[in-house]
Amino acid sequence: MEKQEKMPQISPEQAKRLLSSPEARQLIALLNRDGGMSLQKAAAEFRKGNTAGAQEALKPMMQTQEAGELLEKLKGK
Repeated sequence: MEKQEKMPQISPEQAKRLLSSPEARQLIALLNRDGGMSLQKAAAEFRKGNTAGAQEALKPMMQTQEAGELLEKLKGK
């Protein structure tokens, strides 16, 4: 069984600041490169309570070098 990282608890203000960062905007643009299909599929799976399916839908995009660099920058914020 694959170990999942626990998401840190953040306040709405922290989330707003994080999501408005240049790195977050770049990451969202990256996830929309396929016309948003991966992001839409992930959202649909998440709404059904299928977090594993949501992660799987985003996996190809999130495993790129560009996404990895953006995620590392976001972790430091």
